[in-house]
Amino acid sequence: MNWRGAVLGLGAGIIGGLFGVGGGVLIVPGLVLWLHLEQRAAGATSLATIVATAAAGVTRFAIDGSVAFDTAGMLFVGAAMGALGGARVAGRIPNYWLARGFVALLTASILRLTLGGGGGEGTDPLVTGLAEPASLIAVGLLAGLLSATLGIGGGVIFVPAIVALTGVEQQVGSGTSLAVILPTVIIGSSIHARAGRVTWSIAIPAGLGGIVGGLAGAQVALGLPEFTLRRMFAAFLVVVAFRMLSRTRAPSDTAA
Repeated sequence: MNWRGAVLGLGAGIIGGLFGVGGGVLIVPGLVLWLHLEQRAAGATSLATIVATAAAGVTRFAIDGSVAFDTAGMLFVGAAMGALGGARVAGRIPNYWLARGFVALLTASILRLTLGGGGGEGTDPLVTGLAEPASLIAVGLLAGLLSATLGIGGGVIFVPAIVALTGVEQQVGSGTSLAVILPTVIIGSSIHARAGRVTWSIAIPAGLGGIVGGLAGAQVALGLPEFTLRRMFAAFLVVVAFRMLSRTRAPSDTAA
């Protein structure tokens, strides 16, 4: 067994289960820098690993009743349309403008998570009635667009949007986010697998580690006070936003 793949999957699973994200922010750099895969194989192998981590995490959240499947369905519809649209507009919109918008969105989410309430019972929803499904589909569209153009996982957008728009607890936001991510990565990894891009000698042990990590991360998340989990997720978003800063520069800025 490739023990480095298992360790990488374990770490990604813990992050994914804890925060409701795919874990690609750890898996892809680890596959490239530690296991020396080329970028395309790393992306494909990462998706195959996330299938396991997301499945484990969402199962644990679902057992606790912390998954809003109706919300997940609306987000998935939007994300699917956004991914298709993103594939069409890729190259037409400068990536640095998309990256700037993404960092601005993360900054707003960080401020809301750190300055907003969090007493353990969620917050008041920003939208109600027919505006809620429309807003969720719009969030899915945005996440799918950014995923297709910048290669960004949707979890960092889904979780704060779910919490803000529907007013649910942070744990429900994480569980619902994983419920959207799971079918998305199943589709993506299936395409890559048929094309022969997945390195299974790494993906299988990484997936096994990811199952353990996903269950553990979700268990920890369910046991934390909502206030604490929100602050931890805000800190995670700061790291993601910082990593994206280099991609917000226009080509003329980098050349100067």
